[in-house]
Amino acid sequence: MEPGPELLEKLGAVFGDQADVLKDSYEVMSAETPSEPHWYLAVIGSDPAARGQGHGAALLRSGLARADAEGAPVYLEASTADTVPFYEHFGFTVRRELRLPHGGVSIWPMWREARSARQPDQAHRP
Repeated sequence: MEPGPELLEKLGAVFGDQADVLKDSYEVMSAETPSEPHWYLAVIGSDPAARGQGHGAALLRSGLARADAEGAPVYLEASTADTVPFYEHFGFTVRRELRLPHGGVSIWPMWREARSARQPDQAHRP
């Protein structure tokens, strides 16, 4: 899916000569987005000073619980190799490593199959 002309004009105004880099990266990432209905978890982050305290896991569990209530699979892009094991802990699997254009970074599209609300994550069983 390609951004519309209005969005591209706004991106050009905000990002200047880097707008094409953003547009090209968006196109590469969009091509990886699954076509079947799913929940997309866009951004989860925490202040470096608060990392390791469970805040990110709590946010992720909340989103997964809502997807599970609908019986929907979940898709996300891990932005660093270090975060891949975190998401794997919650049942996500890496689809592949994806290198963004113009010398961009790698991202890891990840998928978690649909689960019912009564089917807990295997990783969270006592």
